[in-house]
Amino acid sequence: MTAVPTSVTGGRALVDQAMRACAERLDPWTRRVVAYHLGWTDENGEPAAAGGKALRPALALLSARAAGASEETALPGAVAVEFVHAFSLLHDDIMDGDRTRRHRPAAWTVFGPSAAILGGDALMALSENLLLEQQTRGAHWAARALTAATQRLIAGQALDIGFEQRDDVTLEECLTMAAGKTGALLACACSIGAMLAEGPPGSSPT
Repeated sequence: MTAVPTSVTGGRALVDQAMRACAERLDPWTRRVVAYHLGWTDENGEPAAAGGKALRPALALLSARAAGASEETALPGAVAVEFVHAFSLLHDDIMDGDRTRRHRPAAWTVFGPSAAILGGDALMALSENLLLEQQTRGAHWAARALTAATQRLIAGQALDIGFEQRDDVTLEECLTMAAGKTGALLACACSIGAMLAEGPPGSSPT
């Protein structure tokens, strides 16, 4: 088994605490769906431990450190990118008909497709609010970058769905799809902390 560097896992507890606090803003029913999807609870709302790798939040924290700022500076961005990732997985599982996620039933099979869709929508909205409420120039950069990354993610998923109807998909098309569906949010995570820290001008979007 590959060892995960402490630079990646070190801020996980900090991010997890912030994510749970932010999720408290959601209405009770949506919060229950989200808590299950994120691995915090089981289908009955009892505490559980089945979360993902949290790679994107780790990259967000590291990007702030690279800009000379503290991890706390990047925390809204770390939470926001993970919420967008969770939103995409909630919707993807429904679109792809995947019945399991992280070795247990997918949220839509437990709560129904409509509840899972609403849970994803709520996380998407919450992610933008987390950034915009900071009311700084860096937060504005970060919100713009996250919106652009989400648009690319959705475009990549649209390509993926389209591929299911074809038998002539090229390697170049697959790479374009992956760059949007997976690469866009990873790239955003690698810079969003530096944006929130208002790093050197060369690191900010034009």
